[in-house]
Amino acid sequence: MLCPNILINMNKEYDELMIRKYEGKIQDGNLEIGDSQRGDPEVTNLRFIENFNIQTLKINVSSGMCEKLRNKTIKELTLQKSEQARSDAMNFNVDDLELENLEVLQMQNNKLGNNYLYNLVKFKKLHTLNVSSNNVDLTHIRLVTSLTKLSMSGCGLQNINQIILLVNLEDLDLSLNKGVDLRPLCKIKSLTKLHMNGCRLKNIDQILLLSNLQVLDIALNILQNINSINLLVNLKELNVKQNPNIDITPLKDLSGLVKLDLQQCKLKRLNALKPLINLKILDLSYNDNINITVLQYLKNLTNLNLNHCNLVSVYVLRPLVKLENLNIASNDIVYLNANIYEMKLLKSLRVDDNRICDFSSLEQHKNFNNLDNVGDKCFVISDQKQPLKQQLCLANNIRSIEGPNIYVIKIQNKLKKLRTILNNIKKQINEATNYTYLNQIQFIGNIANLFQQLSYLSFE
Repeated sequence: MLCPNILINMNKEYDELMIRKYEGKIQDGNLEIGDSQRGDPEVTNLRFIENFNIQTLKINVSSGMCEKLRNKTIKELTLQKSEQARSDAMNFNVDDLELENLEVLQMQNNKLGNNYLYNLVKFKKLHTLNVSSNNVDLTHIRLVTSLTKLSMSGCGLQNINQIILLVNLEDLDLSLNKGVDLRPLCKIKSLTKLHMNGCRLKNIDQILLLSNLQVLDIALNILQNINSINLLVNLKELNVKQNPNIDITPLKDLSGLVKLDLQQCKLKRLNALKPLINLKILDLSYNDNINITVLQYLKNLTNLNLNHCNLVSVYVLRPLVKLENLNIASNDIVYLNANIYEMKLLKSLRVDDNRICDFSSLEQHKNFNNLDNVGDKCFVISDQKQPLKQQLCLANNIRSIEGPNIYVIKIQNKLKKLRTILNNIKKQINEATNYTYLNQIQFIGNIANLFQQLSYLSFE
């Protein structure tokens, strides 16, 4: 048995080693420790954290923590099981945390036991708590009245009576709690955001008194009607995707909606959307043979998703001049209407997996940062920030990208990357003089094209 002095020296050496290991990894007050994929050693003791001036800490742990975690500056803590311990329950209790300024605590997906929240009430500044996919004892949560955001997705909850004491709660996630009794929610008047996707809901009667709701997520349920949803007069965002038998007629009274997700609802007619003139973001993807005529009246739309709708034309979208992002991928469109150039604000256009082979109508667009074409006979234009910023990729294994489509490339003078994949290119792209108009180009790659010799371009 080791004497106390030897143990003290060993602990001191361990702390000094860990400090040297991690002090250089602190970035803008943020630190992550115990990531085995990054080569971090397994964390067995957290005393050394007390020496760091950090605001955000993420810990990858394999089991429990041997000693208390002390720190006076940490405001946000995330506890995550390491890859080696994904299938094991974590031995942990929040009472082992001495973090007097803690505001955000994330502990989702850790298979934590029933008592890990004991003495949670001691965190006087705690406003955000995520305990999703764990066992939850609401007895320890109900007294933390400082909470404004609470996530308890996939916790197997049935009775939530005790959360009515959380008088400041604004954002609540109860998703994936099948059969949960929602009646207590009507007493939490402070709620502005409510997430209940995958709860097997048949109706929304139990939440219609939450008049302050601004965001409602009721996706992946078995809803057939949403009658009286107009009582939610402050609703701005609504997600009802994957409710295949839903009647959307009551939506006509929600004139304040800004964001609406209706994907995979087996919709055919959209007449109920005509009065929703304040809509900016609309997702109608995966609704086969839908009639999109009514969309021409939604002139404030900036983001529209119509992929997998079996469309043959999008001419009706011509009045939507405020569009910035348009997705019409995976349809049956043959011709890309010239009216697309009237959408002067368009930054992202996806048309992959259609039957379009002539993109000359895009020659009026000179401000795309990123053109990306992927798939068999497709053309994708996007404005992704990471990681393919300002890149063009052409892929079209049945037709040539030469002729009028080359001109579309020539006018994109902001391009930095050019790739061609599986194209029928009759002549090699190997003469720099042909592409000197791409004065920002930094990389050119040719993959599996139908010409005899590959060569890369270089520009001065």
